[in-house]
Amino acid sequence: MYHEMDLKYKMKCINKPIMLCDYKEDGYTKNIKKIFKQNPYGHLAYFKEILEQHDMIGVPFKKRLYVMKHYILFSYLTKQYTIRNIKNFSNKLLYILLFIPGIIKSYFFI
Repeated sequence: MYHEMDLKYKMKCINKPIMLCDYKEDGYTKNIKKIFKQNPYGHLAYFKEILEQHDMIGVPFKKRLYVMKHYILFSYLTKQYTIRNIKNFSNKLLYILLFIPGIIKSYFFI
C-alpha cells in the first residue's frame, strides 16, 4: 500500500513521535518467527512487489540484501521460487548468488 501511495502522492515526513506505546512481552516483535510462518504469502507479496516493480537502482546495497534475503525466505516458506519477473540484471545475479545460502539459512530459521 505504501509503495502505491508513494508512486501516486506526495508524502510528508514528520520528525516527531505520533504515538507512544509500551512494549508487550508477548507482542509482534517477540513472536516474529511465528508470524512469519503463519503469514508467509503476505510477506512474500510485499517483497515480490518490490523486486518486480522497482529495479532498485540507487538503493544502498545493504537494503537490497535485506529485500533479497526476505524474498528468498518467504519463497522457501511458500515454495514459490521465481526469478523471471525480478527487474534489473544485478538483482537477478544477486538472487542467484544468494539462493543456496538463503535456502540453507531459511531451513535453520524454521
